[in-house]
Amino acid sequence: MSWLPPLTALRAFEAVGRFGVAGAAKELNVTRAAILYQLRVLEAEVGVALFTRSNRGLTLSRAGQGYLTEVTQSFEALQESARRLKNPESGQHLVLDSLTSFATDFIVPRLHRFYEANPDITLEIKALQKWYGPIEFERTGANIAIRGTGLPGEFGDLHVEKLCHERHFPVCAPRLLTGPNAIRTPADLAKHPLLESTVAPEGWREWLEAAALAGEDVAAVTLDNARRFDIFHMSMVAAVQGVGVDLGRSPMVDHWLEDGQLAAPFEFSVLSRSSYWLVCHKAFADSVDFLAFRNWLRAELDALGRDLLPPA
Repeated sequence: MSWLPPLTALRAFEAVGRFGVAGAAKELNVTRAAILYQLRVLEAEVGVALFTRSNRGLTLSRAGQGYLTEVTQSFEALQESARRLKNPESGQHLVLDSLTSFATDFIVPRLHRFYEANPDITLEIKALQKWYGPIEFERTGANIAIRGTGLPGEFGDLHVEKLCHERHFPVCAPRLLTGPNAIRTPADLAKHPLLESTVAPEGWREWLEAAALAGEDVAAVTLDNARRFDIFHMSMVAAVQGVGVDLGRSPMVDHWLEDGQLAAPFEFSVLSRSSYWLVCHKAFADSVDFLAFRNWLRAELDALGRDLLPPA
């Protein structure tokens, strides 16, 4: 067999990448000194400085970051091979690292259709709340991710596919469309509290500006007394309960509309500048599992019947 670094040193390196030195020591049930010794052994074996050292501790070098990705992929492949060997009937296992909003309000309501089409694949979902942020496959143990941002170049040397933009429009409980304060025109939004998601890079202000440019009377509609939330799902649940009028974000809001729990009083909508991206390591992009998930996801987005991508 060709030369390989010691497995013990590689395990310590991979664990440090996920948990740090203290966490790796706890994970592997050894001392911090033992972890640091194994890291020195590995650096001596490969002849490359994998870490920079300072008073604040260890930081992966550029070479170390690249090597950690490859080591982690190798361990994941070994783990998956062993799992299949031990239980060949268990099928494939995908781990998705997704924005909370996209996972909760787009993927989960449609997940039964994924399993109907792919009964041999188990999808584990790990949800994040941050709109922006680095993808840390080594730390999360995921092999695919969904993020929202503006430019594909922000993902470094990963395989990236654009999924969709958001389309924004007001939504409310159906009962707000009737009665003395019924919402019939955009001007009527001034009669109700607006619900605002504070984590979103775009929202009500963009919709109101576009509505005004389109000739709608929204001069009296203000966010001064908006009721604010830091998760999209919370603002939509509040809208279902009649707390106020939310800014619907397709594709997340569509299942609420289909179920009749929310209504969209106007046809006017705006397309966001930011978009959702599907990300994985380049080596994983041709795998059967990734393609099955990607194709299902795109089919579900296409089935909405909304234009969620700008014109070509």
